[in-house]
Amino acid sequence: MTRAVFLTGATGFVGGHLAASFVRDGWRVHALAREGSDVATLEALGVRLHRGDLRDARAVAASIARVASDEKRPAIVHCAAVISYRTRDAELQREVNVEGTRHVLDACRRAPVGRLLHVSSVVAVGYSRAAGELLDEDAEFNGAELGVDYVTTKRAAEELVFASGLDAVAVNPGAIFGPGGAGANTLRFLRQVAHGKFTLLAPPGSIAPVAVEDVVLGARLALERGRSGRRYLLVESAQPLVECFRIAARELGVAPVRARAPAWLWSAVRAGAGLVDRARPLELLTPQAVRMLGLHFVYDAGRARRELGWTPEPFERVLARTIEWARAEGRLD
Repeated sequence: MTRAVFLTGATGFVGGHLAASFVRDGWRVHALAREGSDVATLEALGVRLHRGDLRDARAVAASIARVASDEKRPAIVHCAAVISYRTRDAELQREVNVEGTRHVLDACRRAPVGRLLHVSSVVAVGYSRAAGELLDEDAEFNGAELGVDYVTTKRAAEELVFASGLDAVAVNPGAIFGPGGAGANTLRFLRQVAHGKFTLLAPPGSIAPVAVEDVVLGARLALERGRSGRRYLLVESAQPLVECFRIAARELGVAPVRARAPAWLWSAVRAGAGLVDRARPLELLTPQAVRMLGLHFVYDAGRARRELGWTPEPFERVLARTIEWARAEGRLD
């Protein structure tokens, strides 16, 4: 039986891969897209577009109601979010990540829809206070103390989802690598390594990488098999950033980073970024970004492996594929 799904964030990195996955499997795919957004890929896939901004409650409600009237209990996949560590984007992230999620939930409560899948983030679970501290889905959230807008808004959005009373599940991907995503943070990371921006010292933190294809697989499995009210961490491993830089440098054929920055030096970098940001707002190495790069994000994805049957691709292979794609597409310039 052909099924239907309504997607938010389909013009983004993960959302675009999700839309293509549903189309390949014969689903009727509907997507919310803002006026002026690039929808050429979605149109080529045959995705049915509904114009509207996530911040516009009426537009969101009208789109979901229209899809629910045309389809029999469509699945809802809420993937849209603003990922930013710029100081000036605090209000934008609240409007999109929190209030936009509220608009989706309100619309779903008023329309005959099926299960809701919320694409969250590992940051909504918390961070490891030490490199060896392993967190799972039930860890006590400690991210509020960081003062990072992306962290607090993603956590707030997830809390709204689980308090909604809807049949809802969430997936929490880590740092996502893979082809596509022209503006993705991982592509920026590869460009920086390729151009020798980090040859002396790497940030002292750790990340939890995962392939975009495995995020799509985990999301689809959670939608089909996940237990209502549960979140599922989607991470392949834990990687110190210094090792990520070294692996990327080897694959790119450039000089590797020499060492990891000590914590005291990284604290000084963060303080300096704060001073500069107040005088001239920074774009990339912002105070919030520096804060995140100094932390450890180490997780146990055992729940997704056990309950969903999810098996991710090893990180080094994913990174090699990503670099091969970026080089072939000229995205490292």
